[in-house]
Amino acid sequence: MLRTLVKNQILDQILRPQNYDAKLGHRKFSVLILDKAAIEIVNSCLNMNEVFEEGVTLVEDLSKAREPMPSMDAIYIMAAIPESIDSLIADFTKKSKFSPENSYKTGHVYFLEPCNDDLFRKLAKSSAVRHLKTLKEIDLGFRPVESQIFTVNPGPIPMDMLKIADGIASLCSAMNINPVLRFHSDYAQSAEICYRIDQKLKETKTEGSDADLIVIDRSFDLISPLLHESTLQAMASDLTDFQNGIYRFKGNQAEIKEIPLDETDPIWLDLRHKHLAEVLTSVQKLTKELKQMHEASTQNKSAKDVQSTIRQLPVYLKKKAKAEAYLSLAEECREKYFKSLEKIILLEQDMAVEHTPEGCRITDSQAVGRLSAFIQPTIPTETRLRLILIFMLSIGRDKDEQFFQRLLHHTDIPADEYQLVLKMLRWRAKTQSSPFQRRRAPPVDERFPSSRWDPKIKNLIQEVQQKKLDEREFKVVGLKTEQRTAMSARYGGGLTGRPREKRKIIIFVVGGITYSEIKTAYEMSEKTNTTVILGSDAILTPARFLETLRHRQ
Repeated sequence: MLRTLVKNQILDQILRPQNYDAKLGHRKFSVLILDKAAIEIVNSCLNMNEVFEEGVTLVEDLSKAREPMPSMDAIYIMAAIPESIDSLIADFTKKSKFSPENSYKTGHVYFLEPCNDDLFRKLAKSSAVRHLKTLKEIDLGFRPVESQIFTVNPGPIPMDMLKIADGIASLCSAMNINPVLRFHSDYAQSAEICYRIDQKLKETKTEGSDADLIVIDRSFDLISPLLHESTLQAMASDLTDFQNGIYRFKGNQAEIKEIPLDETDPIWLDLRHKHLAEVLTSVQKLTKELKQMHEASTQNKSAKDVQSTIRQLPVYLKKKAKAEAYLSLAEECREKYFKSLEKIILLEQDMAVEHTPEGCRITDSQAVGRLSAFIQPTIPTETRLRLILIFMLSIGRDKDEQFFQRLLHHTDIPADEYQLVLKMLRWRAKTQSSPFQRRRAPPVDERFPSSRWDPKIKNLIQEVQQKKLDEREFKVVGLKTEQRTAMSARYGGGLTGRPREKRKIIIFVVGGITYSEIKTAYEMSEKTNTTVILGSDAILTPARFLETLRHRQ
Protein backbone atom coordinates (compact mmCIF):
# COMPACT_ATOMS: atom_id res chain seq x y z
CA MET A 1 0.00 0.00 0.00
CA LEU A 2 2.58 2.62 1.08
CA ARG A 3 5.09 1.61 -1.60
CA THR A 4 2.41 1.83 -4.29
CA LEU A 5 1.30 5.20 -2.93
CA VAL A 6 4.80 6.70 -3.17
CA LYS A 7 5.51 5.00 -6.50
CA ASN A 8 2.42 6.57 -8.08
CA GLN A 9 3.31 9.95 -6.60
CA ILE A 10 6.79 9.86 -8.18
CA LEU A 11 5.46 8.64 -11.53
CA ASP A 12 2.39 10.90 -11.76
CA GLN A 13 3.81 14.10 -10.27
CA ILE A 14 7.41 13.99 -11.50
CA LEU A 15 8.52 11.57 -14.21
CA ARG A 16 5.49 11.45 -16.49
CA PRO A 17 4.74 15.20 -16.58
CA GLN A 18 8.38 16.00 -17.37
CA ASN A 19 9.07 13.21 -19.83
CA TYR A 20 5.97 13.53 -22.02
CA ASP A 21 5.61 16.26 -24.62
CA ALA A 22 1.89 16.90 -25.18
CA LYS A 23 2.52 18.91 -28.35
CA LEU A 24 4.71 16.31 -30.01
CA GLY A 25 2.64 13.45 -28.62
CA HIS A 26 5.58 11.34 -27.59
CA ARG A 27 8.00 10.79 -24.72
CA LYS A 28 11.03 12.98 -24.07
CA PHE A 29 14.19 11.70 -22.43
CA SER A 30 16.06 13.02 -19.43
CA VAL A 31 18.60 12.24 -16.71
CA LEU A 32 17.30 11.52 -13.18
CA ILE A 33 19.51 12.87 -10.39
CA LEU A 34 18.91 11.87 -6.78
CA ASP A 35 20.54 12.84 -3.51
CA LYS A 36 20.95 10.38 -0.61
CA ALA A 37 17.44 10.88 0.80
CA ALA A 38 15.82 10.57 -2.64
CA ILE A 39 17.83 7.44 -3.49
CA GLU A 40 16.39 5.68 -0.43
CA ILE A 41 12.82 6.69 -1.29
CA VAL A 42 13.00 5.88 -5.02
CA ASN A 43 14.76 2.54 -4.44
CA SER A 44 12.11 1.56 -1.89
CA CYS A 45 9.25 1.65 -4.39
CA LEU A 46 10.66 1.57 -7.96
CA ASN A 47 13.10 -0.71 -9.75
CA MET A 48 15.38 0.61 -12.48
CA ASN A 49 13.33 -0.92 -15.31
CA GLU A 50 10.25 0.99 -14.14
CA VAL A 51 12.29 4.21 -14.04
CA PHE A 52 13.74 3.67 -17.53
CA GLU A 53 10.27 2.94 -18.95
CA GLU A 54 9.32 6.53 -18.05
CA GLY A 55 11.93 8.07 -20.36
CA VAL A 56 14.88 8.22 -17.97
CA THR A 57 18.10 7.34 -19.78
CA LEU A 58 20.43 7.53 -16.77
CA VAL A 59 20.12 7.68 -12.96
CA GLU A 60 22.86 9.63 -11.17
CA ASP A 61 23.90 10.30 -7.56
CA LEU A 62 23.89 14.06 -6.89
CA SER A 63 26.74 13.81 -4.39
CA LYS A 64 29.16 12.10 -6.80
CA ALA A 65 31.21 13.35 -9.74
CA ARG A 66 29.20 13.00 -12.96
CA GLU A 67 29.95 13.22 -16.66
CA PRO A 68 28.39 16.43 -18.09
CA MET A 69 25.51 15.91 -20.54
CA PRO A 70 24.79 19.48 -21.72
CA SER A 71 22.27 18.40 -24.35
CA MET A 72 20.03 16.60 -21.84
CA ASP A 73 17.38 17.87 -19.45
CA ALA A 74 17.84 16.80 -15.81
CA ILE A 75 15.18 15.93 -13.24
CA TYR A 76 16.34 16.45 -9.64
CA ILE A 77 14.65 14.82 -6.65
CA MET A 78 16.38 15.99 -3.51
CA ALA A 79 16.13 17.09 0.10
CA ALA A 80 16.22 20.84 0.71
CA ILE A 81 19.57 20.76 2.52
CA PRO A 82 22.74 22.86 1.99
CA GLU A 83 24.83 20.05 0.46
CA SER A 84 22.24 19.22 -2.19
CA ILE A 85 21.56 22.88 -3.00
CA ASP A 86 25.30 23.50 -3.49
CA SER A 87 25.60 20.51 -5.86
CA LEU A 88 22.57 21.72 -7.85
CA ILE A 89 24.05 25.22 -8.22
CA ALA A 90 27.41 23.76 -9.27
CA ASP A 91 25.74 21.81 -12.10
CA PHE A 92 24.57 25.06 -13.71
CA THR A 93 27.63 27.21 -13.02
CA LYS A 94 30.10 27.43 -15.88
CA LYS A 95 33.47 26.46 -14.47
CA SER A 96 35.93 28.15 -16.86
CA LYS A 97 36.62 28.99 -20.50
CA PHE A 98 37.80 25.38 -20.89
CA SER A 99 34.44 24.14 -19.62
CA PRO A 100 31.97 26.65 -21.09
CA GLU A 101 28.84 24.53 -20.77
CA ASN A 102 26.65 23.59 -17.83
CA SER A 103 26.34 19.95 -16.81
CA TYR A 104 22.79 19.79 -18.23
CA LYS A 105 20.61 21.77 -20.63
CA THR A 106 17.86 22.60 -18.09
CA GLY A 107 16.86 21.41 -14.63
CA HIS A 108 13.52 20.40 -13.12
CA VAL A 109 13.85 20.40 -9.32
CA TYR A 110 11.54 18.61 -6.88
CA PHE A 111 12.21 19.08 -3.17
CA LEU A 112 11.13 16.27 -0.86
CA GLU A 113 10.08 18.81 1.77
CA PRO A 114 9.66 22.60 2.06
CA CYS A 115 12.82 24.57 1.35
CA ASN A 116 13.67 27.10 4.07
CA ASP A 117 13.98 30.80 3.22
CA ASP A 118 17.78 30.99 3.52
CA LEU A 119 18.38 28.12 1.10
CA PHE A 120 15.72 29.39 -1.29
CA ARG A 121 17.36 32.86 -1.38
CA LYS A 122 20.75 31.24 -1.98
CA LEU A 123 19.36 29.33 -4.96
CA ALA A 124 17.45 32.37 -6.26
CA LYS A 125 20.61 34.53 -6.25
CA SER A 126 22.72 31.93 -8.08
CA SER A 127 23.30 31.76 -11.82
CA ALA A 128 21.66 28.32 -11.80
CA VAL A 129 18.17 29.77 -11.41
CA ARG A 130 18.13 30.90 -15.07
CA HIS A 131 18.35 27.25 -16.16
CA LEU A 132 15.73 25.80 -13.80
CA LYS A 133 12.37 25.30 -15.53
CA THR A 134 10.62 23.63 -12.56
CA LEU A 135 10.89 24.22 -8.83
CA LYS A 136 8.38 22.32 -6.68
CA GLU A 137 7.97 20.92 -3.17
CA ILE A 138 6.32 17.48 -3.29
CA ASP A 139 6.05 16.85 0.48
CA LEU A 140 7.45 13.33 0.54
CA GLY A 141 9.14 13.16 3.93
CA PHE A 142 8.82 9.43 4.61
CA ARG A 143 10.27 6.24 3.15
CA PRO A 144 8.01 3.22 2.50
CA VAL A 145 9.99 0.23 3.76
CA GLU A 146 7.16 -2.26 3.14
CA SER A 147 3.49 -2.06 2.23
CA GLN A 148 2.52 -1.19 5.83
CA ILE A 149 5.86 -0.06 7.26
CA PHE A 150 7.57 3.33 6.89
CA THR A 151 10.49 5.27 8.32
CA VAL A 152 11.13 8.97 8.73
CA ASN A 153 14.65 10.28 8.42
CA PRO A 154 15.27 12.56 11.43
CA GLY A 155 17.94 14.42 9.48
CA PRO A 156 21.41 15.50 10.64
CA ILE A 157 20.12 16.26 14.16
CA PRO A 158 19.52 13.02 16.12
CA MET A 159 15.93 12.66 17.29
CA ASP A 160 14.83 15.90 15.57
CA MET A 161 11.18 15.93 16.68
CA LEU A 162 10.07 18.59 14.18
CA LYS A 163 11.61 16.65 11.29
CA ILE A 164 9.95 13.45 12.52
CA ALA A 165 6.58 15.20 12.88
CA ASP A 166 6.82 16.67 9.36
CA GLY A 167 7.54 13.20 7.97
CA ILE A 168 4.48 11.71 9.68
CA ALA A 169 2.33 14.62 8.51
CA SER A 170 3.62 13.98 4.97
CA LEU A 171 2.41 10.36 5.26
CA CYS A 172 -1.05 11.52 6.42
CA SER A 173 -1.31 13.98 3.53
CA ALA A 174 -0.25 11.34 0.99
CA MET A 175 -2.88 8.94 2.38
CA ASN A 176 -5.46 11.76 2.62
CA ILE A 177 -6.25 11.05 6.26
CA ASN A 178 -6.79 13.37 9.22
CA PRO A 179 -6.42 10.93 12.13
CA VAL A 180 -7.28 11.16 15.78
CA LEU A 181 -3.88 12.03 17.27
CA ARG A 182 -2.76 10.56 20.58
CA PHE A 183 0.49 10.93 22.48
CA HIS A 184 1.92 8.88 25.34
CA SER A 185 1.64 10.96 28.52
CA ASP A 186 4.87 9.46 29.93
CA TYR A 187 6.86 10.78 26.98
CA ALA A 188 6.76 14.57 26.61
CA GLN A 189 8.28 14.65 23.13
CA SER A 190 5.43 12.54 21.73
CA ALA A 191 3.12 15.46 22.59
CA GLU A 192 5.45 17.83 20.72
CA ILE A 193 5.29 15.57 17.66
CA CYS A 194 1.48 15.26 17.75
CA TYR A 195 0.88 19.02 18.12
CA ARG A 196 3.21 19.65 15.17
CA ILE A 197 1.38 17.03 13.04
CA ASP A 198 -1.96 18.63 13.95
CA GLN A 199 -0.63 22.05 12.90
CA LYS A 200 0.73 20.74 9.57
CA LEU A 201 -2.51 18.93 8.69
CA LYS A 202 -4.51 22.09 9.41
CA GLU A 203 -2.20 24.03 7.08
CA THR A 204 -2.70 21.51 4.27
CA LYS A 205 -6.42 21.15 5.12
CA THR A 206 -6.13 17.38 4.99
CA GLU A 207 -9.44 15.59 5.61
CA GLY A 208 -10.01 11.91 5.06
CA SER A 209 -10.96 8.48 6.29
CA ASP A 210 -11.38 7.01 9.76
CA ALA A 211 -7.93 6.65 11.33
CA ASP A 212 -6.03 6.74 14.62
CA LEU A 213 -2.42 7.81 15.01
CA ILE A 214 -0.55 7.09 18.25
CA VAL A 215 3.00 8.30 18.93
CA ILE A 216 4.96 6.36 21.55
CA ASP A 217 8.57 6.02 22.66
CA ARG A 218 10.82 2.95 22.53
CA SER A 219 10.61 2.81 26.34
CA PHE A 220 7.04 1.54 25.85
CA ASP A 221 8.58 -1.92 25.25
CA LEU A 222 12.27 -2.45 26.00
CA ILE A 223 12.16 -6.25 25.86
CA SER A 224 11.22 -6.82 22.20
CA PRO A 225 14.41 -5.21 20.76
CA LEU A 226 16.59 -7.57 22.86
CA LEU A 227 15.07 -10.95 22.02
CA HIS A 228 16.43 -13.41 19.48
CA GLU A 229 13.45 -13.95 17.16
CA SER A 230 12.81 -17.29 15.45
CA THR A 231 10.98 -16.01 12.38
CA LEU A 232 12.78 -15.77 9.04
CA GLN A 233 12.92 -11.99 8.47
CA ALA A 234 14.05 -11.28 12.03
CA MET A 235 16.67 -14.05 12.05
CA ALA A 236 17.99 -13.06 8.63
CA SER A 237 18.40 -9.43 9.74
CA ASP A 238 19.95 -10.37 13.09
CA LEU A 239 22.21 -13.28 12.12
CA THR A 240 23.06 -13.09 8.40
CA ASP A 241 24.23 -10.65 5.72
CA PHE A 242 20.70 -9.50 4.84
CA GLN A 243 20.38 -5.73 4.54
CA ASN A 244 17.94 -3.41 2.80
CA GLY A 245 16.13 -6.30 1.15
CA ILE A 246 19.31 -7.82 -0.33
CA TYR A 247 20.66 -11.20 0.81
CA ARG A 248 24.34 -11.97 0.18
CA PHE A 249 25.56 -15.55 0.27
CA LYS A 250 28.16 -17.92 -1.16
CA GLY A 251 27.09 -19.87 -4.23
CA ASN A 252 28.18 -23.36 -5.31
CA GLN A 253 31.42 -22.01 -6.75
CA ALA A 254 32.17 -20.02 -3.55
CA GLU A 255 31.40 -16.76 -5.34
CA ILE A 256 29.39 -14.11 -3.46
CA LYS A 257 25.87 -13.81 -4.80
CA GLU A 258 23.30 -11.10 -4.17
CA ILE A 259 19.56 -11.59 -4.53
CA PRO A 260 16.63 -9.32 -3.57
CA LEU A 261 14.12 -10.76 -1.09
CA ASP A 262 11.25 -8.31 -0.86
CA GLU A 263 7.50 -7.89 -1.32
CA THR A 264 7.73 -8.38 -5.09
CA ASP A 265 8.62 -12.02 -4.34
CA PRO A 266 5.56 -14.17 -3.38
CA ILE A 267 7.84 -16.72 -1.68
CA TRP A 268 9.22 -14.01 0.61
CA LEU A 269 5.70 -12.79 1.40
CA ASP A 270 4.78 -16.34 2.41
CA LEU A 271 7.90 -17.10 4.48
CA ARG A 272 9.11 -13.86 6.07
CA HIS A 273 6.98 -14.10 9.23
CA LYS A 274 7.05 -17.88 9.61
CA HIS A 275 8.96 -19.73 12.33
CA LEU A 276 12.26 -21.30 11.26
CA ALA A 277 10.82 -24.81 11.55
CA GLU A 278 8.05 -23.94 9.07
CA VAL A 279 10.54 -22.22 6.77
CA LEU A 280 12.77 -25.31 6.61
CA THR A 281 9.76 -27.43 5.60
CA SER A 282 8.69 -24.93 2.92
CA VAL A 283 12.21 -24.63 1.48
CA GLN A 284 12.54 -28.42 1.26
CA LYS A 285 9.24 -28.51 -0.64
CA LEU A 286 10.43 -25.74 -2.98
CA THR A 287 13.68 -27.61 -3.67
CA LYS A 288 11.76 -30.82 -4.39
CA GLU A 289 9.46 -29.04 -6.88
CA LEU A 290 12.47 -27.55 -8.63
CA LYS A 291 14.12 -30.97 -8.91
CA GLN A 292 10.94 -32.38 -10.48
CA MET A 293 10.87 -29.51 -13.01
CA HIS A 294 14.49 -30.24 -13.94
CA GLU A 295 13.88 -33.99 -14.35
CA ALA A 296 10.82 -33.37 -16.52
CA SER A 297 12.77 -31.03 -18.79
CA THR A 298 15.64 -33.50 -19.36
CA GLN A 299 13.52 -36.47 -20.46
CA ASN A 300 13.30 -37.44 -24.14
CA LYS A 301 10.74 -35.23 -25.80
CA SER A 302 9.38 -34.28 -29.19
CA ALA A 303 10.55 -31.15 -30.99
CA LYS A 304 7.40 -29.33 -29.83
CA ASP A 305 8.10 -30.23 -26.20
CA VAL A 306 11.71 -29.06 -26.55
CA GLN A 307 10.49 -25.67 -27.82
CA SER A 308 8.12 -25.38 -24.84
CA THR A 309 10.98 -26.27 -22.46
CA ILE A 310 13.21 -23.59 -24.00
CA ARG A 311 10.48 -20.96 -23.55
CA GLN A 312 10.12 -21.96 -19.88
CA LEU A 313 13.89 -21.93 -19.27
CA PRO A 314 14.11 -18.30 -17.98
CA VAL A 315 11.34 -19.04 -15.45
CA TYR A 316 13.14 -22.18 -14.33
CA LEU A 317 16.47 -20.38 -13.94
CA LYS A 318 14.85 -17.60 -11.91
CA LYS A 319 13.17 -20.12 -9.63
CA LYS A 320 16.43 -21.98 -9.28
CA ALA A 321 18.27 -18.83 -8.20
CA LYS A 322 15.56 -18.04 -5.67
CA ALA A 323 15.51 -21.60 -4.35
CA GLU A 324 19.29 -21.51 -3.93
CA ALA A 325 19.04 -18.25 -1.97
CA TYR A 326 16.26 -19.49 0.32
CA LEU A 327 18.04 -22.78 0.90
CA SER A 328 21.23 -20.91 1.84
CA LEU A 329 19.34 -18.49 4.12
CA ALA A 330 17.36 -21.25 5.87
CA GLU A 331 20.48 -23.37 6.38
CA GLU A 332 22.47 -20.41 7.69
CA CYS A 333 19.75 -19.59 10.23
CA ARG A 334 19.28 -23.26 11.17
CA GLU A 335 23.00 -23.78 11.73
CA LYS A 336 23.33 -20.75 14.03
CA TYR A 337 20.14 -21.65 15.88
CA PHE A 338 21.10 -25.22 16.73
CA LYS A 339 24.81 -24.51 17.17
CA SER A 340 24.57 -21.88 19.89
CA LEU A 341 21.15 -20.25 20.26
CA GLU A 342 18.50 -22.92 20.95
CA LYS A 343 18.84 -22.96 24.76
CA ILE A 344 19.53 -19.22 24.93
CA ILE A 345 16.36 -18.40 22.99
CA LEU A 346 14.29 -20.67 25.23
CA LEU A 347 15.68 -18.91 28.34
CA GLU A 348 14.95 -15.50 26.80
CA GLN A 349 11.35 -16.50 26.07
CA ASP A 350 10.85 -17.99 29.53
CA MET A 351 12.12 -14.80 31.18
CA ALA A 352 10.16 -12.50 28.85
CA VAL A 353 6.80 -14.24 29.41
CA GLU A 354 7.82 -15.21 33.00
CA HIS A 355 6.63 -18.78 32.51
CA THR A 356 7.93 -22.06 31.10
CA PRO A 357 6.35 -23.54 27.95
CA GLU A 358 4.26 -25.73 30.30
CA GLY A 359 2.83 -22.62 31.99
CA CYS A 360 4.80 -22.85 35.26
CA ARG A 361 5.73 -19.53 36.84
CA ILE A 362 9.50 -18.86 37.02
CA THR A 363 10.87 -17.51 40.30
CA ASP A 364 13.75 -15.06 40.67
CA SER A 365 16.10 -17.75 41.97
CA GLN A 366 15.22 -20.17 39.16
CA ALA A 367 15.91 -17.49 36.55
CA VAL A 368 19.24 -16.50 38.15
CA GLY A 369 20.28 -20.17 38.34
CA ARG A 370 19.60 -20.70 34.63
CA LEU A 371 21.06 -17.33 33.72
CA SER A 372 24.40 -18.08 35.42
CA ALA A 373 25.15 -20.81 32.87
CA PHE A 374 24.91 -18.32 29.97
CA ILE A 375 26.80 -15.29 31.31
CA GLN A 376 30.17 -16.99 31.41
CA PRO A 377 33.13 -15.45 29.50
CA THR A 378 32.86 -18.14 26.80
CA ILE A 379 29.53 -16.64 25.67
CA PRO A 380 29.79 -13.53 23.38
CA THR A 381 29.54 -10.26 25.32
CA GLU A 382 26.54 -9.05 23.32
CA THR A 383 24.59 -12.25 24.06
CA ARG A 384 25.34 -11.98 27.78
CA LEU A 385 24.25 -8.34 27.81
CA ARG A 386 20.99 -9.19 26.10
CA LEU A 387 20.21 -11.93 28.64
CA ILE A 388 21.00 -9.69 31.61
CA LEU A 389 18.92 -6.82 30.24
CA ILE A 390 15.94 -9.12 29.53
CA PHE A 391 16.15 -10.39 33.11
CA MET A 392 16.27 -6.79 34.41
CA LEU A 393 13.13 -5.89 32.49
CA SER A 394 11.07 -8.99 33.31
CA ILE A 395 11.52 -11.27 36.33
CA GLY A 396 14.22 -9.07 37.86
CA ARG A 397 12.36 -5.78 37.38
CA ASP A 398 12.31 -5.15 41.16
CA LYS A 399 16.06 -5.76 41.63
CA ASP A 400 18.27 -2.76 42.40
CA GLU A 401 21.68 -1.67 41.17
CA GLN A 402 23.55 -3.50 43.92
CA PHE A 403 22.00 -6.80 42.86
CA PHE A 404 23.25 -6.34 39.30
CA GLN A 405 26.69 -5.32 40.52
CA ARG A 406 26.92 -8.67 42.35
CA LEU A 407 25.55 -10.54 39.32
CA LEU A 408 28.00 -8.91 36.92
CA HIS A 409 30.85 -9.58 39.33
CA HIS A 410 30.61 -13.26 38.31
CA THR A 411 30.98 -12.57 34.60
CA ASP A 412 33.65 -10.89 32.52
CA ILE A 413 31.65 -8.09 30.92
CA PRO A 414 33.94 -5.09 30.18
CA ALA A 415 33.65 -2.12 32.53
CA ASP A 416 32.44 0.22 29.79
CA GLU A 417 29.61 -2.19 28.94
CA TYR A 418 28.45 -2.03 32.57
CA GLN A 419 27.52 1.59 31.84
CA LEU A 420 24.99 0.20 29.38
CA VAL A 421 23.37 -1.78 32.21
CA LEU A 422 23.19 1.38 34.35
CA LYS A 423 21.54 3.28 31.49
CA MET A 424 18.92 0.56 31.18
CA LEU A 425 18.25 0.72 34.94
CA ARG A 426 17.56 4.44 34.66
CA TRP A 427 15.42 3.95 31.55
CA ARG A 428 13.51 1.13 33.24
CA ALA A 429 12.71 3.35 36.24
CA LYS A 430 10.84 5.79 33.98
CA THR A 431 8.50 3.11 32.58
CA GLN A 432 7.27 1.37 35.73
CA SER A 433 4.01 3.33 36.02
CA SER A 434 2.54 2.21 32.69
CA PRO A 435 -0.07 -0.58 32.89
CA PHE A 436 1.58 -2.09 29.80
CA GLN A 437 4.55 -3.00 32.04
CA ARG A 438 2.54 -5.21 34.43
CA ARG A 439 3.02 -8.97 34.74
CA ARG A 440 1.06 -11.10 32.30
CA ALA A 441 -0.67 -14.43 32.41
CA PRO A 442 1.13 -17.19 30.46
CA PRO A 443 0.20 -17.43 26.76
CA VAL A 444 -2.48 -20.02 26.08
CA ASP A 445 -1.77 -21.09 22.53
CA GLU A 446 0.03 -23.70 20.47
CA ARG A 447 2.99 -21.61 19.38
CA PHE A 448 6.57 -22.83 19.27
CA PRO A 449 8.31 -22.60 22.68
CA SER A 450 10.91 -20.33 21.04
CA SER A 451 8.25 -17.88 19.83
CA ARG A 452 5.82 -17.17 22.72
CA TRP A 453 6.51 -13.48 23.37
CA ASP A 454 4.02 -10.93 22.04
CA PRO A 455 5.41 -7.41 21.58
CA LYS A 456 3.51 -4.96 23.79
CA ILE A 457 2.44 -3.10 20.70
CA LYS A 458 -0.07 -5.94 20.16
CA ASN A 459 -1.93 -4.99 23.35
CA LEU A 460 -1.90 -1.35 22.24
CA ILE A 461 -3.40 -2.22 18.84
CA GLN A 462 -6.10 -4.34 20.51
CA GLU A 463 -7.07 -1.52 22.86
CA VAL A 464 -7.29 0.97 19.99
CA GLN A 465 -9.40 -1.47 17.97
CA GLN A 466 -11.74 -2.08 20.89
CA LYS A 467 -11.86 1.65 21.80
CA LYS A 468 -10.57 0.85 25.30
CA LEU A 469 -7.44 2.98 25.26
CA ASP A 470 -6.91 4.85 28.53
CA GLU A 471 -7.19 8.55 27.63
CA ARG A 472 -5.22 9.51 30.75
CA GLU A 473 -2.21 7.60 29.44
CA PHE A 474 -2.81 8.32 25.73
CA LYS A 475 -4.06 11.87 25.45
CA VAL A 476 -5.94 13.20 22.41
CA VAL A 477 -4.70 16.26 20.51
CA GLY A 478 -7.19 18.65 18.95
CA LEU A 479 -10.81 17.58 18.50
CA LYS A 480 -12.35 14.99 20.80
CA THR A 481 -12.50 11.46 19.44
CA GLU A 482 -16.25 11.54 18.73
CA GLN A 483 -16.01 14.84 16.83
CA ARG A 484 -13.07 13.67 14.72
CA THR A 485 -14.79 10.36 13.92
CA ALA A 486 -18.00 12.13 12.93
CA MET A 487 -16.04 14.51 10.69
CA SER A 488 -14.17 11.72 8.92
CA ALA A 489 -17.43 9.84 8.36
CA ARG A 490 -18.35 12.59 5.87
CA TYR A 491 -15.52 11.42 3.63
CA GLY A 492 -16.65 7.97 2.53
CA GLY A 493 -17.37 5.88 5.62
CA GLY A 494 -20.78 7.24 6.51
CA LEU A 495 -22.37 7.61 3.07
CA THR A 496 -24.86 5.06 1.80
CA GLY A 497 -23.81 3.31 -1.38
CA ARG A 498 -20.08 3.83 -0.87
CA PRO A 499 -17.83 1.02 0.31
CA ARG A 500 -16.55 1.77 3.80
CA GLU A 501 -12.78 1.98 3.92
CA LYS A 502 -10.89 -0.11 6.41
CA ARG A 503 -10.14 1.74 9.60
CA LYS A 504 -6.46 2.66 9.79
CA ILE A 505 -4.33 2.49 12.92
CA ILE A 506 -0.95 4.19 12.57
CA ILE A 507 1.57 3.72 15.36
CA PHE A 508 4.84 5.64 15.31
CA VAL A 509 7.61 4.51 17.68
CA VAL A 510 10.33 7.08 18.36
CA GLY A 511 13.58 5.17 18.85
CA GLY A 512 13.11 2.31 16.38
CA ILE A 513 10.80 -0.63 15.64
CA THR A 514 11.63 -4.34 15.65
CA TYR A 515 10.89 -7.10 13.16
CA SER A 516 8.65 -8.81 15.73
CA GLU A 517 6.56 -5.62 15.87
CA ILE A 518 6.47 -5.46 12.07
CA LYS A 519 5.15 -9.03 12.06
CA THR A 520 2.55 -8.08 14.67
CA ALA A 521 1.28 -5.19 12.52
CA TYR A 522 0.51 -7.54 9.62
CA GLU A 523 -1.01 -10.21 11.87
CA MET A 524 -3.34 -7.74 13.59
CA SER A 525 -4.40 -6.35 10.20
CA GLU A 526 -5.40 -9.83 9.07
CA LYS A 527 -7.31 -10.68 12.25
CA THR A 528 -9.48 -7.56 12.21
CA ASN A 529 -11.04 -5.26 9.65
CA THR A 530 -8.29 -2.66 10.06
CA THR A 531 -5.06 -1.64 8.37
CA VAL A 532 -2.25 -1.34 10.90
CA ILE A 533 0.61 0.87 9.71
CA LEU A 534 3.82 0.98 11.70
CA GLY A 535 6.45 3.71 11.48
CA SER A 536 9.63 4.83 13.17
CA ASP A 537 12.91 6.66 12.70
CA ALA A 538 14.79 3.33 12.41
CA ILE A 539 14.41 -0.43 11.96
CA LEU A 540 16.16 -2.18 14.84
CA THR A 541 18.08 -5.39 15.18
CA PRO A 542 19.27 -6.25 18.72
CA ALA A 543 22.81 -5.15 17.81
CA ARG A 544 21.55 -1.76 16.60
CA PHE A 545 19.43 -1.35 19.72
CA LEU A 546 22.43 -1.97 21.99
CA GLU A 547 24.45 0.51 19.95
CA THR A 548 21.80 3.23 20.41
CA LEU A 549 21.73 2.44 24.13
CA ARG A 550 25.52 2.91 24.32
CA HIS A 551 25.16 6.42 22.88
CA ARG A 552 22.14 7.30 25.01
CA GLN A 553 22.75 10.15 27.45
